[in-house]
Amino acid sequence: MATEGTAPGATSMRPRPILLILLVVLAAVALLMRLGGWTGPLPRPADTPSVTPRGPEGATIEPAALDVRLEELASERPVPGDTERNPFRFSPKAAPPAPEGQKPSLREEAGPVGPAPPPPPPPITVKFIGTLELSEGAVVAIFTDCTVGRRSVPVREGGTILGQYRLVKIGLQSVVVEHIDGRGRTTLPKTGQECVK
Repeated sequence: MATEGTAPGATSMRPRPILLILLVVLAAVALLMRLGGWTGPLPRPADTPSVTPRGPEGATIEPAALDVRLEELASERPVPGDTERNPFRFSPKAAPPAPEGQKPSLREEAGPVGPAPPPPPPPITVKFIGTLELSEGAVVAIFTDCTVGRRSVPVREGGTILGQYRLVKIGLQSVVVEHIDGRGRTTLPKTGQECVK
C-alpha cells in the first residue's frame, strides 16, 4: 500500500541523519580552528631557532663561558652510613659530648632545683551509690562510708560528707567531691569507685 505523494519505486529526497551530523561536526571544527587562531601545521624542530642562555639584564652568554662540569657526575658518590634514624621515634636530641679533659658537671644534668611540690591530698574514702529525688524536687546524693561500718549518708549539693568532704556538684551518673579545705577535687562515678583504705 502506497502513501499519498510518494510512488512505490521512488527514493526519498530527505537527507540522511548521519550526513547531517557529519556536516554539523565539520562546521564546528572549522569554526573552532578559525576562532582559535590555528594557521597550519606546527613548524618542524629544525625550523625553530636555537635558544641562547641569557644572563642578568638580558645579556647573551656564550656557551663556552658556562662552567659545566659533567665529569663530576661520573665520580663516585659517598655511601650512606649506618644511622639510627627512625621517623616514628620522637625523643629529644642527645647533648653533644663534653670536650676531652672536662667532666660534665652534675648541676647541669640535675635540672632546676627548687622547693619540693606539696604532697598530694589523701584519697577520698567514700563511695557514691546513687541519687534520690525528694518530694520537694531536691536531689540528694547517697554515699557509703568505707571506713566505719559501711553506713549510708545522704548529702545535698554544697553539703559536707562525714565532716571531711564537700559535695560540689551532683550529676546524672557522677558527683564531684573535694576535701573541706578545697584540695583534691575528684569525680566519683556511680558505683564505679571501690572503697579506698
